Amino acid sequence: MRNNKAIRTIALGAALLGLCSISPSANAAPVSQSGTTTTTVTMPEYMVLHYYSAVALNFSATSSSASQTATSPLSATWTTLGDTSTTLAASATEVGPSSAKISLKNAWAIAGLSSSGTATVSITGTDFSATRVGSTSKINVTGYGLASTNGVSGAVSGATVTTLLRGVTGQTQTVGDVNMTLNFGNTTESGAHAGSFTITAQTI
Repeated sequence: MRNNKAIRTIALGAALLGLCSISPSANAAPVSQSGTTTTTVTMPEYMVLHYYSAVALNFSATSSSASQTATSPLSATWTTLGDTSTTLAASATEVGPSSAKISLKNAWAIAGLSSSGTATVSITGTDFSATRVGSTSKINVTGYGLASTNGVSGAVSGATVTTLLRGVTGQTQTVGDVNMTLNFGNTTESGAHAGSFTITAQTI
């Protein structure tokens, strides 16, 4: 019994000695594991609108006089009672145009992010009324509109336009103009006439 145990011990020792003599590179393969992580970055939808809170349009005109004597003389009729009646045969005409088209260049700009990368910009406005208390003088305004070269398919214009957004870097600027036509048919006084227009930008 003791001899068998000794033989087994010698055999086990020889086996272990044989394993130690084998090069690890000959039998062991490198172990490698990898895993993929799906990462989602969600950007906020936001809008920045740049605009002017006040705009002053100052018109100038030169006063002048014109003689009507050559074609339309001032005629006076005297009566025996000494009453005087005078009539200016020529009618007074306005100096300057009856309307004026106004374009406020680069009056607004937008920046931001939306799900489509675009936004709508619209404008509404009022007439301009004389600021003097009790005055009825008015500058009527028609044709409020916007114009921009940054439309989805190029240049756009109208009361509502669809434009590209500038993103977060501002490298592609989205700027635009404000257009309007001033009509002076109901303008009877000099001085300030005030009104307003509102620009609204909305992501889409």
